[in-house]
Amino acid sequence: MRVLFAIVVLAAAGWGGFWYWNASMRDEALTGWLEARRAAGWIAEAEVRVTGFPNRVDSIVSGLDLANPDAGWSWSASEFQILSQTWKPLHVIAVWPDHQTVATPYDTVAVQSARMVGSVVFEPNLRLGLDRATIELSDLALAGEAGWQTGLGEGLLSLRKSPAPEAAPNSYDMDFNARRLDPPAAWVSHARRSGLLPETIDLGHLAATLTFDKAWDRPGIEGDPPALVALDVTEARLTWGQLDLTGSGRLRSDARGFAEGRLDLVANNWRGMLDVAEDTGTIDSGLAEALRGALGLYAALSGDGDTLRAPLEFENGEMLLGPVPVGRAPMLRREN
Repeated sequence: MRVLFAIVVLAAAGWGGFWYWNASMRDEALTGWLEARRAAGWIAEAEVRVTGFPNRVDSIVSGLDLANPDAGWSWSASEFQILSQTWKPLHVIAVWPDHQTVATPYDTVAVQSARMVGSVVFEPNLRLGLDRATIELSDLALAGEAGWQTGLGEGLLSLRKSPAPEAAPNSYDMDFNARRLDPPAAWVSHARRSGLLPETIDLGHLAATLTFDKAWDRPGIEGDPPALVALDVTEARLTWGQLDLTGSGRLRSDARGFAEGRLDLVANNWRGMLDVAEDTGTIDSGLAEALRGALGLYAALSGDGDTLRAPLEFENGEMLLGPVPVGRAPMLRREN
């Protein structure tokens, strides 16, 4: 009996020592990283404490104020949690607070959510490269200083390092499912007046492979964030009442950072989409009329006037739907 008791005591002491070592390493890693960021010219303020003995190593980061002035982004949150089991330090659960603020060179966004929780698995190396991750979202609301607002009822984002042998370096497969999207206020107002559409978009889906100029890992985040250089879209889909739009194709970043390539679109009840866009002022009447004529020809050639199959071309910083210019191409990466 004494021998058994001694074994139990030694095992408990050994486990306690292992937990303390693990917790100390986590605390030193986080506080050391914050100190290194400050030395590199960042704003990096937070209070770190580690709890969870004996089976968990949970890091609670309070009063977080993080900014990279050179890259032009910042993130502020009252609390951010990094949770893990003691024996699985490379698999963490990230828990964001219900209020946070994210700033980029383009806008500052207030973020509110009922739930924002992620499961993240890192590669077993000192660079801590991203292997795979999932993020669950519910009742998400975004509000920009520029005056725009949008929201999301439910969302699930999955991301993994592309396993295909032919995948380009620094490629990640992404799948995003969204339900109850809030469109712009002008669109909602029109939907309410006309009765043609519900006030929220039923669902959205994006399955794509994203290729960056460098990996998403610790060194990549500490410098300029990885820049998106290519986007291979397997399926992009948006369903709003009787309106249904899908697309697939390949986009690349040109020398100026604009999207370049082509998406093949299929739009059901496309005339209704144009009516809504024109009535809300998203596109002017002249462009809407030009699109009706040109796209009507595409729809007639497909054999179904209510279903449109047309290419959306991205070239020289511009977008063309069929033969009609419809606006500026989006930026895939920020210009240096």
